Amino acid sequence: MNTVVSVARQLQARMRREGRSLRGQLPGQRQLAAELGVSRAILREAVAMLESLGVLRSEPGKGVFIVQPAERKGSNSLGRWRFETRYALRDVYLIRNELEDLAAALAASVVTKADLSRLRETIEQMRSAALCGDLVSMAEADRAFHATLIEIAGSPMLLDLAEDIAEVVESSRRIAFADPDRVREPIRENGRIVDAIATGSNKRARAAMRDHICKAAGRVGVTLAIPGV
Repeated sequence: MNTVVSVARQLQARMRREGRSLRGQLPGQRQLAAELGVSRAILREAVAMLESLGVLRSEPGKGVFIVQPAERKGSNSLGRWRFETRYALRDVYLIRNELEDLAAALAASVVTKADLSRLRETIEQMRSAALCGDLVSMAEADRAFHATLIEIAGSPMLLDLAEDIAEVVESSRRIAFADPDRVREPIRENGRIVDAIATGSNKRARAAMRDHICKAAGRVGVTLAIPGV
């Protein structure tokens, strides 16, 4: 398991277990890193992951604070977007659409029953994580869904391109999980993508993926208009 993801899960569990005693604020980085037995660099990455998911908030000079569910509703996703000085979220979603639209179309032409089972398993993992409020596991299962789809597409170049921008794309996915009222929407959308791919229709697969990307963008406040569509 990725060390950063493992630490993020530990922090998430700690917040549930000790939420009241923590009084809304995590211990300092030095203390927390020592308690978890990890480097401060790993801890910072785990905290950044939880910030993207909307459950933590860093305040310079003050520390890291736990975001309560009521605060997460309607919160500004741009405040959690790690790459805001480099990329506009709209551009990230447009690029995601081009790559993942193609992946869905390619997958529809070659998908097997075993491939469909793998995709559906990631959706079940998302559903199980949602039931217990485990945002870290839910986001990881969503990452696995899209990674599996690109793998099934069978294009080495597409796979390389996806890996090159993985860090930016994953951050854009995580912030879309921050609204507790909409956190289950990707489960349904991923299910529709799999159903479309299972028909073997490139057109249906593309349409289902475009719908998902546009709705994911909408969850972070971006109205996405795809040129030519």
